Amino acid sequence: MPFPIKATSHQTSWELTAALAGPSLLEFLQNQEVPIRSSCMGKGTCHQCRVRVTKGVAPIANADRKFFSEDQLQKGWRLSCQLRPKAAIEVEFPQVYLMQEDLVKHRSPIGPWWVALDAGTTGLEMSAVDDQGPWCSLKAVNRQITMGADVMTRLEYAQKQGVEPLRKRLFQQLNRLVGLIGEEADGPAFTGKMFAAGNSVMASFLANLNVESLGVSPYQPANLEPPVAHTDKFEIHSLPLLHSFVGGDLWAGLFVLWQRGEMDKSGWILVDVGTNSEILFWTGKKLLVSSTPAGPAFEGSNISIGMRAEAGAILDPVYDPKTGSWEFSTIGGDMAKGICGSALIQMMDQIVQNGLVAEDGEVLRPEDLELQSDLQLSQADVREFQLAKSAIRSGLEMVIKVGALKPNRLLLAGAFGEHLPVEAAYRLGLLPRIDVTTLGNASLTGTIAWGSASDEDKQAFTEWVNRVKSPVELALMDEFQEVFIKHMSLSEGH
Repeated sequence: MPFPIKATSHQTSWELTAALAGPSLLEFLQNQEVPIRSSCMGKGTCHQCRVRVTKGVAPIANADRKFFSEDQLQKGWRLSCQLRPKAAIEVEFPQVYLMQEDLVKHRSPIGPWWVALDAGTTGLEMSAVDDQGPWCSLKAVNRQITMGADVMTRLEYAQKQGVEPLRKRLFQQLNRLVGLIGEEADGPAFTGKMFAAGNSVMASFLANLNVESLGVSPYQPANLEPPVAHTDKFEIHSLPLLHSFVGGDLWAGLFVLWQRGEMDKSGWILVDVGTNSEILFWTGKKLLVSSTPAGPAFEGSNISIGMRAEAGAILDPVYDPKTGSWEFSTIGGDMAKGICGSALIQMMDQIVQNGLVAEDGEVLRPEDLELQSDLQLSQADVREFQLAKSAIRSGLEMVIKVGALKPNRLLLAGAFGEHLPVEAAYRLGLLPRIDVTTLGNASLTGTIAWGSASDEDKQAFTEWVNRVKSPVELALMDEFQEVFIKHMSLSEGH
């Protein structure tokens, strides 16, 4: 028999009706597109989907007892992935994806326009482009995020539920975003063309390619050159992929460097830090291509109090050893709701500098990691940071070893690179001490350049890439595991 479910977060409520008992509360809310956070596919390990039951029956699961204190359990706190409502229930939840779009119109278009898309796992960025360049830009959370926070959990979702729900949600969102831009066009028509760059999984979604091969060893995409995909609204030209898990986003960034003549200078490394961190090392003769699965910690996922860099995200956390308390600001001056990737690095640096954890990452006193009463970094969060940190540093070390050349520049692509606290990253051993240059969203910049380039330039670049690229398979390197364990340490020396 149907029963009502009411969910509330930050003054927004959803009044819904469940047709039958059975699914977890998390699964039900996600299917209704309620933006509740979760990054572990309902396994009860990320703790982001926590809710407080304010009305109704909520049995306590084993995972609840492991995470919540007795006092919190008595107040109604539960993990929604473990809760299976059978009757009317009302809940509140603190962790929410902010789904609003951020559109900026720079000027009016002078004529027909097309769209460049940076298709990220967690975020989508678009630019509308005419003959004079970008005239409008738009940012939005990728609404697939409630179906998996990173590429592997999204592939897991596809294996269990099928790929069609993922594609449907993505294309519905793209239609909506292009429509929003079109409302700002003041007359000039959309050509129907979209040039898109994304990682291997996102590119496969966009090109309607089979994604099954990306979820099992040897993790190969169906095609390194995705075909043009057609929808009823537009045609999607996905940029080529460099390798199995090195996608069109790095192809786009590399194209920008190629146009700038950076190939005349050897010894630079291009890194896009993300859920799947991609690495390119130009030795002057070879372009070493690799990737390392850092996980989504630096994008605000898999951290119990993690969030994207949006309103309410904590900035610049500083620990006061005299009072044992934390001082911080927030984006937009809003009430603190969580911690973003750059602030997580700053907080971990403060934790290490003040001796709040052992070198191996063991938290000495959990209460020292409490930012405020409802925001506390956990031991599991510290471990998640260590895994992400080690994945990136180990990947860099192994690629540098293969290149047999001392790098002289580290080029950081993506929004995360722009806000990376570099000195903290050095001290924690996240990055080697190499001069850092940030490139901003090189994926979007490169996609705009690719969509605007002549066929001759595209062909010349493609031939050069195919001639010099050399994949580095970290998982097949005997010493990688040893190096990975070494870099789990929270110190610069490792």
